[in-house]
Amino acid sequence: MADNFVVFIADDHELVRQGLSAILESLDIVTKVRSFSNGRDLYKSILGEEKPNCIFLDIEMPVWDGLKTLREIKMNFPEIPCFMLSMLEEKSIIDECVSIGASGYLHKDSTKEEMRSAILAGKEGKLFFSEEANKILVGKRNKSANASVELTEPLTERELEILEKICDGLTSKEIGDELFVSHRTVETHKKNLMQKFNVNSTGKLIAIALKSRIVK
Repeated sequence: MADNFVVFIADDHELVRQGLSAILESLDIVTKVRSFSNGRDLYKSILGEEKPNCIFLDIEMPVWDGLKTLREIKMNFPEIPCFMLSMLEEKSIIDECVSIGASGYLHKDSTKEEMRSAILAGKEGKLFFSEEANKILVGKRNKSANASVELTEPLTERELEILEKICDGLTSKEIGDELFVSHRTVETHKKNLMQKFNVNSTGKLIAIALKSRIVK
């Protein structure tokens, strides 16, 4: 971990900001935490003062909500890992966050260790979903999350390779560049993977692959 590791938080509830700051400041991998009451103030700080190593964004905020803030950050600072932190439990929202470029999604009841794991995953360019977020993605919010996965067809070696890279947070273009194939070829494999897993979103594909330990 870098000697100076700065984390930004945006949440419109002061008590939540204080609680999150206390948790993050207690982590030995974090040297500084700054909190903001809305996304616009956080973004302005990136432009004018210092660039954080990691960001946690609430989704529902005044002025700039989490999704608008995420879009602006990913448009201009795509290298900064951004994790969404929310009580919202809709799969479609998690999927949208991932499609915009979020590095993961944590439920607001996430543990200290989950926040630590998210930071480490972001540093390595990987995605991270808290246990509760994973349950939402796989539709097991009130059930055991340890159910096995039944594929409609076995995965090919190439599909497994691409699935691992998708779970690492790589885009289709980045995967194509690494494997020396076109991004359209990657998209075709991705479509086949979603059919075999019987899912209709990238977020759900990632969640099932990680939960079932097909990808570790």
